[in-house]
Amino acid sequence: MTDEVTKAPRKLGVVVLLLVLVVGSVAGTWVSLRVTLLTESAADASSAAGEEVWGEVVRGSVGRSLPLSTTVRQPVGVVAVNGLSGVVTSSSPGRVESGGVVYVVGRTPVRVVQAQQPFWRELSRGVRGEDVVALQELLIAGGYLDAEADGDFGQGTEDAVEAWQEEQGLPESGVVGLGELVAVPDLPATVTVGEAIRVGGQVSGGEDAVLAPTGERDFVLVVTAEQARLIPAETTVEMTFEDQQWTGVIAGSTVDDTGSTVFELTAPGGGPVCGEDCGVLPGDEQVTVRSEVVVVPRVEGLSVPAAAVRTRANGSAFVLTEDGQVEVVVAGSGQGVAIVEGEGLVEGLRVLVAGDPVQAPGDGGDETGGG
Repeated sequence: MTDEVTKAPRKLGVVVLLLVLVVGSVAGTWVSLRVTLLTESAADASSAAGEEVWGEVVRGSVGRSLPLSTTVRQPVGVVAVNGLSGVVTSSSPGRVESGGVVYVVGRTPVRVVQAQQPFWRELSRGVRGEDVVALQELLIAGGYLDAEADGDFGQGTEDAVEAWQEEQGLPESGVVGLGELVAVPDLPATVTVGEAIRVGGQVSGGEDAVLAPTGERDFVLVVTAEQARLIPAETTVEMTFEDQQWTGVIAGSTVDDTGSTVFELTAPGGGPVCGEDCGVLPGDEQVTVRSEVVVVPRVEGLSVPAAAVRTRANGSAFVLTEDGQVEVVVAGSGQGVAIVEGEGLVEGLRVLVAGDPVQAPGDGGDETGGG
């Protein structure tokens, strides 16, 4: 912050405040303004001498927010059971894309495929259905099939499966056996395997095989007890993830085992905060989203030093200019600045901050200074 003080000649006995631009962010508080501030000693000297202190009307904003993080939680559930029999020779849980191998039984890899319905049968020439569509989409993405995913397992699909199997070093049967593919609703995702799917373990089919995040996402804001006291119930939370921006409101709160406060967030109208855009979030059990908790909504407009706003006994407010009183309405205030509205207010207009003019025009009503 830069403080500037300009004193007029002693014969005038007036201290003129020059305004500078200050953009402050302290403990999550934003204030964008141009204010001329006297140093404490200069202000005391001016007050003691009965000098006038003037400021200018400038454009600015006030408000307060807390920079925090929102956690997006998605429950993890079993999305596929094992359909193979034999010894588990490899296991690769973690973040996978469509076509990725999560475990191997003997020499047969088990791959995840993005699909809404489970794979429930052997896929071979002549079958039709949504499971065939999911397989064809996998083959098209891999460059094995140059056709539309029409759900019809024909000659072209069979040839593509054989080419895919050849590249993996598997027998070129043109058939995808039951258990070789498992459906996961959204990919890429972070998946885990069931307890039975361990290297060296014997499986016979029916074991819980693949677990992945599934279902509705919950947005929660976890804060300390001290932070919770700063957050009013009616606050809004502005969230940013990549190029997406969402607004959440507090729907409820609990205290967890560590003493932290957990605020449950929903969209302003209810439902998931991410609305129709939840698909852009990673398929992980937990995702962290950068957030701003709006404690005091941002207000922009013409600003003056808060000390320049005077109030009458009836509650009305005004500022003193070189031409007299100007009625104002205070739209917001903070950090010594007030955002005001009033007829005749323009940028650059000088307003009295401290001191009493020789003859202050008014309506004769009682008044107090400092808003």
